[in-house]
Amino acid sequence: MKTHDLRHLSATRSRSLATRLSAVTLGLGVLVLSACDEPLDPGTQVSSLRVLAVQADNTFAAPGETVHMQALSVDPANRPITWAWALCAHPVSSSVESCILDVAVTAAETGMPPLLGMGEGVDNVDVTIPADILAGINPEARPSALVGVLSIACPGTLDLNVDPSTAMDPNNPLPIRCTDANGVELGLHDTIIGVKRVFIRETDRNANPVIERVTFDGEDWPADVIQEVDSCETDEFVYDDCKDKGSHQLAAVVSDASFESGIDEFGRNFAEDVIVQHYNTDGIFQYEVRIGEEPTTGWVARSSASGSDVPIWFVARDDRGGVSYTSRTVHVR
Repeated sequence: MKTHDLRHLSATRSRSLATRLSAVTLGLGVLVLSACDEPLDPGTQVSSLRVLAVQADNTFAAPGETVHMQALSVDPANRPITWAWALCAHPVSSSVESCILDVAVTAAETGMPPLLGMGEGVDNVDVTIPADILAGINPEARPSALVGVLSIACPGTLDLNVDPSTAMDPNNPLPIRCTDANGVELGLHDTIIGVKRVFIRETDRNANPVIERVTFDGEDWPADVIQEVDSCETDEFVYDDCKDKGSHQLAAVVSDASFESGIDEFGRNFAEDVIVQHYNTDGIFQYEVRIGEEPTTGWVARSSASGSDVPIWFVARDDRGGVSYTSRTVHVR
């Protein structure tokens, strides 16, 4: 089958894939609704396997260039994580679903999935952009030219199934099987699937934002310093109930150079926005997200954290795909 025929196959299969993924989403929604009496944890709370970020050393890359990617993942259960990385060079769109479909189509073309790396602890990978990636793309479409890098994190044993003869199985909406140490298959909520987009550029580059320093109550907070704090007497996630009971002011300060601006290779003006996201294992943030110009947020430990160390992660993102991150630790008395 010729390449352009496979791309046509990709487009015609996308509706079926979207339907099956919607069914999975609906099923997950039923699970959520069945637990509606229990309040959901905020997105800042890391209580299960999470991939908080995937950083590329350059989110704008030229044809033939190699990009290094590194994932920031956290598993409170400290299980071994098996990773798989695959290139989707011709996705119909920038969505995860489109990337998965492109991987399946490429497997049909070559007889094997376009794996970039796979194995326990393989949380980083090098991606070489195909040298001919821009061939056949009209100049008007060049600003949207991209490749996707699919990442799968499984807290156990990971098997990939991208055989096109089984890809349409309604009982297998995603081409993976993740099993724990006892051979029990884990559900979608236990397996993290994402896509990192790399835009194709001849000359443009996009540097990741730089976190210059982290502050604790206005003072510099070095990475090797563990702050000791008291907890608020609550296990709820209502910051206003605790703002006068042991709360502290935290900030990940990004450099002025992180706010890139100028004229891109297509003659368009740009000025980056930068945000900082916050995560921890057992605390309450005043703000889950702050803009880079005003990064300070309040934070307080919950009573359930008493006597333990609580890691806090700061993830800075610009609006062109750049990411950087750092972490600090507090000890709760």
